[in-house]
Amino acid sequence: MKTILVAEDDADDVFMLRRALTRSGIKAQLQIVTDGEQAMSYLRGEHHYGDRERFPFPSLTLLDIKMPRMTGLEALQAIRDDPALKRLPVVVFSSSDQPCDINRAFDLHANSYLVKTSNLGFLEQLLCTVEEYWLALNQGPTCPCN
Repeated sequence: MKTILVAEDDADDVFMLRRALTRSGIKAQLQIVTDGEQAMSYLRGEHHYGDRERFPFPSLTLLDIKMPRMTGLEALQAIRDDPALKRLPVVVFSSSDQPCDINRAFDLHANSYLVKTSNLGFLEQLLCTVEEYWLALNQGPTCPCN
């Protein structure tokens, strides 16, 4: 089963993601962290995240932009600056549809930018599309951390 790392600090958004994942029948494991610093610790296998049985290296990372301690864009920059992580597919998953946020994410080499929705049906459809493309069809790179 493939793993998706989700960096999201809003508990309601996490609840909706988990619900949509379950309802859509997607066969992926979500690992949730609540800020960019935790995302980086997870990706680098630091602290308790070093147990890759419990915290497998993700096939895909979804980053919210607005998070405490380290924003999603700061985490994206850190991922792209880290030779061991720079190939990891990263999708920015934000409620912001502002062109400045979208452009900044792509300037930092996001692989995709998706705008969150609170509509459960649309979220299920969006996650199915993400699963089909990023986890089934896309030929992902080998990351040194895998």
